[in-house]
Amino acid sequence: MEQRLQLHQKMQQRLIMTPQMQQSIQLLQLSSLELTDLVQQEMVENPLLEEHTPGESMDSNIEEPVQAEQEGDDPVASLAENGTIELDSDWEDYFSDSSDMGYLPSQTEYISEDTQPQIARPQTLKDHLIWQLGVSTDTPEQYRIGEYLIDQLDENGFLPETITRTLGGNNGDTVEEEVPIVDYVAEMLDVPPQQVREVLVILQGFDPAGIAARNVIECLKIQCRYHGIDQPEVIAIIEHHLPDLERRRLKEIGSALNLTEEEVQEIADLIATLDPWPGRQFAPQDNEYISPDVFVELVDGEYQVRVNDDGSPPLRISRRYRQMLENREDITAEEYEFIRKKFQSAVWLIRNIEQRKRTLYRVTKAIVERQHDFFEEGITALKPLKLRDIADELGIHEATVCRVVNKKYVQTPRGLFELKFFFSTGLQSDGMDDMSAKAVMEILQELIEKEDPKRPFSDQKLTDILHKEHKLNIARRTVAKYREKLGILSTSKRRRV
Repeated sequence: MEQRLQLHQKMQQRLIMTPQMQQSIQLLQLSSLELTDLVQQEMVENPLLEEHTPGESMDSNIEEPVQAEQEGDDPVASLAENGTIELDSDWEDYFSDSSDMGYLPSQTEYISEDTQPQIARPQTLKDHLIWQLGVSTDTPEQYRIGEYLIDQLDENGFLPETITRTLGGNNGDTVEEEVPIVDYVAEMLDVPPQQVREVLVILQGFDPAGIAARNVIECLKIQCRYHGIDQPEVIAIIEHHLPDLERRRLKEIGSALNLTEEEVQEIADLIATLDPWPGRQFAPQDNEYISPDVFVELVDGEYQVRVNDDGSPPLRISRRYRQMLENREDITAEEYEFIRKKFQSAVWLIRNIEQRKRTLYRVTKAIVERQHDFFEEGITALKPLKLRDIADELGIHEATVCRVVNKKYVQTPRGLFELKFFFSTGLQSDGMDDMSAKAVMEILQELIEKEDPKRPFSDQKLTDILHKEHKLNIARRTVAKYREKLGILSTSKRRRV
């Protein structure tokens, strides 16, 4: 078979994302805190970027260097004669009145790292117990045993009832056996088991009450002693009827202990005040610090949208490096190329930050107009809204709206909300407008809060009320799904006697 080399021409369409487009998409999906971190990092890496000092004219932001190698491709060619970045015509119209967007230079005073407050390390459960151990033990031996026991606690503050120990067999194989925790600690520390039990009793008297218990029953009994609860009926229910109590089998418990349902209900309420997982209050928590990306404020009867610029200083191009570009005969070719690339990167960053602010403003403004009733009346007036609705209104892609609302928060007169909170599916209504799923869940919450605890509403009853009073065409299984999302128990578990 003959083989030959041939050249072919073909035409095809391909979507190629430039670095500038990639950066624009990246900035669009950042929160205000993440944007601040990125800007600070860019200022470290790019010497041409500088913070604009409040009070100084922005006209000196960027000026066009005299010399440029490629007028068509170089970003220098895209600068206006007055020294600012040249935007498209729609950009100029948009920023003609900066007060509309609330796009004002930030007046925030930036604090140096040396003067910033330091956040203390949160106290752990072990720290809390070790401190108590130090003032509660009499001998170094007791302290050593107590410290070892504390190391065995899990995140809920429980000691394991047994520990698996591996032993060597007669034939060279290994054998595993379950050893009670007291015997295991005694063997590991070479102390009598009775001494371990004595230290364990000391630990079980520490705060929080119920710590170092080996199961939930022991934990609750320890808390009863701590709070002075000594009724035998309470102890009997804890020891023998916790599963029945969880399933709300009050009549069966009453029959077994010769109590009325009302008496069992009172004991159940008392047990509910105890904490079955005492160590969880010291569990490490990832604190999420939220800074609003947008503000919605009521001004003269109208809701105004303002983009949050605090923490992100206005940027400009360094005049010193601009002058070096203008006088390229004073620098080498390598230096000129380096400064030119950094200049291009700086221009892209400033433009993309402005693009992000503009898009964020437009999307938020459209949301406020669509959800005006929510700001006036509350969550029950929230309307169904999809990403596509905002995208079609603004003439942008649905994915762009998704990036804008993701991880962005808006401060409103009704509180702080994530932007995607305002997007929700709708339920058909016989009234004028469909109702948002979030509004339906709020109505369900209010209905259940007002119900008679002795005769709680069933899911079917809630369905009938929504249909009769709110003209909602909703299925019972949908009501059950919304109830579970709200963390509300079923009818049988809400019923009280």
